[in-house]
Amino acid sequence: MSGVEPEKESRTSWLAGLYRLAVWGRLGDDAGPFDPAQVQKILVVRNDNIGDVICTTPALDALRQAFPRARIAALVCTLTEEAIIGHRALDAVYAYPKAKHRHYGPWQSYWRLARVLRQIRRERFDLAVAFRASFSPSQGWLAFASRARWRLGPRPQGRRERWAFYYNLAVDPPPPGIHEVERCFYLLKHIRVDSETKRLYLKVPAAAQAAVQGFLAAHGLAGRPGPVVVNITRWAYRPDRLWPAEKYRRLVEALIERKEPVVVTHAPADQPWVSQLLADLRPWPAVFWSRSLKEFAALAERARVFVTAEGGPMHLAAAVGTPLVVLWGTTPLEVWRPWGGVQRILGAKGTVDDITVEEALEAISCIGSAESRPEN
Repeated sequence: MSGVEPEKESRTSWLAGLYRLAVWGRLGDDAGPFDPAQVQKILVVRNDNIGDVICTTPALDALRQAFPRARIAALVCTLTEEAIIGHRALDAVYAYPKAKHRHYGPWQSYWRLARVLRQIRRERFDLAVAFRASFSPSQGWLAFASRARWRLGPRPQGRRERWAFYYNLAVDPPPPGIHEVERCFYLLKHIRVDSETKRLYLKVPAAAQAAVQGFLAAHGLAGRPGPVVVNITRWAYRPDRLWPAEKYRRLVEALIERKEPVVVTHAPADQPWVSQLLADLRPWPAVFWSRSLKEFAALAERARVFVTAEGGPMHLAAAVGTPLVVLWGTTPLEVWRPWGGVQRILGAKGTVDDITVEEALEAISCIGSAESRPEN
């Protein structure tokens, strides 16, 4: 009987596997010239944030159009899994927990990742596509660890050139100032895949729509037009995106005074903070929160106007075609603005602190008068 504890034995085995993968990559990677006729299985690797994943959805449709008979799967982190589940181009979604998100302890997160990679390697993918504008060591390693025959991704620069073996179809960085949706296609053009139609896509299941319908009906808001949804957000790690809390409160109060149907939404962890922020408003606005990203998207889909700071919720609302009023910080607008649809961007030429409640109210009135929602 072994004297090594099962957990330590598992860790040792996993680390040994990483080493073998590295040796295989440096010494045995002879894929040959890329041949689309031999591509029967495709793995898309996108292990960053919700907005990034949403901006990748048009490229998934392009891959399906280019490879109509291929099996196409995606590898994402669990934080963004719901954003891509149900995509019409995908046959499967693999998800793993990032250790930094602290859903599990570090070793348990690594063990779960190792288990997902074992499933992926059994598939024997022909092509792995890592969508990102610049090289990411973690993403490159995931594409490499898939053991896909061809691996398409951004070329590492400078000190990271030592990891160049992660991709055998490497692409130089895209030109500056193009949108993330277009940056995905810049990568795909390396294998001659493109599309004239580039539309965001988010599957909102019937169960999520029914849950939101029940919420709206309970608050007398089930009719048309839909409510103005104000997504109150506080960015602990990005103060440049933080609209002052008192301005959120004044905006909601003004909407109530104007007798607008209004729903406040927020992240689950912010419930106590938002409740305190709105404590003495009368009448009390409808407040919605859910741990389900699909239900959040279903609420955004029902909104007449969706008001939010820049970030993931903005991209979710854009994906379901809802008119947007966005409180913008310092993120490059040309790269990350909502893709398509009706939108008003506030603060892009200054700071988010400079945006006034009056500007937000005027934008809501203006954009809320639109009779239709243009497609992307």
